[in-house]
Amino acid sequence: MSSISSPVSAHCVIEYLQDNQPVLGCVLEESGKHVRIINVNKRVMKLSLSRILPWTGPKLPIGSSRQDVLDVLETRHKKRLEHQDAIDAVELWELTHPEVEAESAEWLAGLIWPEPNPDQIAALGRTLLQHKAYFKFQPPKFLVYDPAKVDANLAAMEANRRRQMLVTQGQEFLKALWKHHTSKQAPKPPEPDPEVAAELKQLLLRSMSDPEHKEMGGLWTEVRRGLPEHEHLPLLLAQAWGLVPAHYNVLLDQIGYAWGDAWSANHRKEIARQQELWESLRRPAEDLPLISIDSASTLDMDDAFWVEKDCQGRYRLTLALAWPGLTWDFGSELDMEVAQRMSSLYLPEGTSHLLPEALGISLYSLEADKSTSAFVIQMTLDSTGGLLDTELHCTWVRPRANLTYDQAEALLDSDPEAHNLDQAWALAESLRARRIEQGAVILDQSDPILRVTSEDNGPEVHLAPPASTPRAQLIVSEFMIQVNTALAHWAQEQHIPLLHRTQDIRLPKNLAGVWDDPVDIYQAMRGMSSSKLEIQPQPHASLGVRAYAPVSSALRRYPDLMNLSQLAAYLFDGRPLWTQEELNAVLPGLNARAKAVGKVQRYRTRYWKLLYFQRWCKEWTWLGIVVAEEGQHVVVCLPREQLFLRGSKQLFGDKIIPGTRYQLELGKIDPLNNDIKIIKAREEE
Repeated sequence: MSSISSPVSAHCVIEYLQDNQPVLGCVLEESGKHVRIINVNKRVMKLSLSRILPWTGPKLPIGSSRQDVLDVLETRHKKRLEHQDAIDAVELWELTHPEVEAESAEWLAGLIWPEPNPDQIAALGRTLLQHKAYFKFQPPKFLVYDPAKVDANLAAMEANRRRQMLVTQGQEFLKALWKHHTSKQAPKPPEPDPEVAAELKQLLLRSMSDPEHKEMGGLWTEVRRGLPEHEHLPLLLAQAWGLVPAHYNVLLDQIGYAWGDAWSANHRKEIARQQELWESLRRPAEDLPLISIDSASTLDMDDAFWVEKDCQGRYRLTLALAWPGLTWDFGSELDMEVAQRMSSLYLPEGTSHLLPEALGISLYSLEADKSTSAFVIQMTLDSTGGLLDTELHCTWVRPRANLTYDQAEALLDSDPEAHNLDQAWALAESLRARRIEQGAVILDQSDPILRVTSEDNGPEVHLAPPASTPRAQLIVSEFMIQVNTALAHWAQEQHIPLLHRTQDIRLPKNLAGVWDDPVDIYQAMRGMSSSKLEIQPQPHASLGVRAYAPVSSALRRYPDLMNLSQLAAYLFDGRPLWTQEELNAVLPGLNARAKAVGKVQRYRTRYWKLLYFQRWCKEWTWLGIVVAEEGQHVVVCLPREQLFLRGSKQLFGDKIIPGTRYQLELGKIDPLNNDIKIIKAREEE
């Protein structure tokens, strides 16, 4: 045998890579660009010369038997492993990297052994192939990395190691966790290694809140392999693990909306600054008789009013609006977070306010017998509700009373002159009649009261019909529409750009009016589209107004806060806070955010409603009224629960007549996926 590396020829020992590992072999025949070899595993194969590693030898004597060849290969393999164990590749890198950019395995082996033999050269080549963070194999040489590249390579290798560990253990754990979720008999699996558990928790929560996250998407796809396709798989696994509670509102995470008031703790300094400024600006309250009407649970009273009628039949409507813009700092960190919140959320499980409660409730709420700042609008209207004049100013007020809807309705029965409620009701009726003349479509439907309570077996959903307070509700709704409309026109006359709520569509004239029949309501709804925010004043068709700028609820809606502050800046300084171009620039973001927050309001309310149906669907039937026939489906309204459902025509018989009443059996209810099916339909006699 020769004692040094030799060219590839018959009887020469060579190495080649198979599955990224060096394999020892011996050349049996050489033929052009290929050789036939036998490897250490006794396999005879054809091999391309390009696959042979650049260290060869020793060469076996001509006439060596097959067994002789295999014995030599086995002996050489063991010797090379022994040499590998003695090589410190990192030490070799430290010795070479300042001076050497690239060299062969034979040359580098000479730094370790005075006269390296083929086994030592091959052992070094094998070792360098394993240390990819320090050396890169560029045949026929090894590139020696600089320290910065080595650090980057080591970091990447560590990240890959952790990823593989996460995938391996994560797959096993999540499969067991899913089995525990879907089967009561399957026990909850023990958590994986702490390092893996921490990363897996983060992956689950991120996949739950941001399903489209690019960085996490590929990893989540690997970890969840073998599990069923389910839109809410991360949420269900997180619940099974105990990372989030049952009925967790994942929609809030997906839009980045912090529930409750804990988020405001991050803005203590700004809140304290506003509180101090508010106190320094305090003035004696103007002598204005004002009352508010709200639901019994309302803590942030954002409007108060007073109505007087003179001897000529004209009305004087005074509206005071809570105005946090007195101390608000647009562009601050608090402002940016509130802008992302966009509006308060009123869900069956509770309320999350737009503003920090220390400001929206404690400071600016128009509480009775408390002096607070307000934006006051005084409107003069004729006997039919036609607007004659609008005056506005900022001042301090002290409301006389905070009435609930029930209290106001009772006073209208027992003492209608109290707080001039009779005049307020008369004006509200005139305002509504005027809007109907202008094409307003009023859908007289009231959502049931949904309430969630905590019980031993989990949350319990209660559904009850709303209290009947039509006159009190009419007063509040018409006055809010009136002030939003009046200020839209006033700002237009002064050339002040505002955010307008528009619905610029054409509605059939026969739709104008008040509709309370489910069939009429559904037909009216089909002809309407959602409103949107725009800078240019446009009609709001279903309200029956030519322009509508939301200003009436600055404590609960961010566009209202912007609009009121825009008007106040004009009153104080003679110019608004934002130009039309500046408002146009933020408009897409406001519309997108309003849509996202509105989706949470709708979907979460429907979630609890479907949970209520799920609880009682096996025990009760439900009244459904046919409102339309659409293709192979029938649309029915559940009037008590205020829900529209679609069912197969086959369930309702041959003749479908709108207005027909059925008793419905419901099933296959999945609140999480917003799914509910009509199982049976029996026509009432």
